[in-house]
Amino acid sequence: MRTLENAPGVISQANKYYLGAAEVMQYLGCKESKAYEVIRGLRKELVSAGRLYPGLPQGKVPKKYFKERCMIED
Repeated sequence: MRTLENAPGVISQANKYYLGAAEVMQYLGCKESKAYEVIRGLRKELVSAGRLYPGLPQGKVPKKYFKERCMIED
C-alpha cells in the first residue's frame, strides 16, 4: 500500500523547496551551529506569522523565504 511518506518523488519535492543546515552553511559560509540558529529564527518568524506549521518539516526552512530574508539572488 502506498502512502504519502513512501510515494515516489515526495522526498525530492520536499528537498526542492526547503533548505537544511548544510545548504544554509554553503550560502552563508558559516558553521553548523550558526546555520541551525538561522533556521530556528526564520522558522519562528514564519510560524508566528501563520505561514508555516510548527512541526513540519523539522530543521529546514523554505528556500524562497530564506533567500528573500538573506537577500540572496540566483
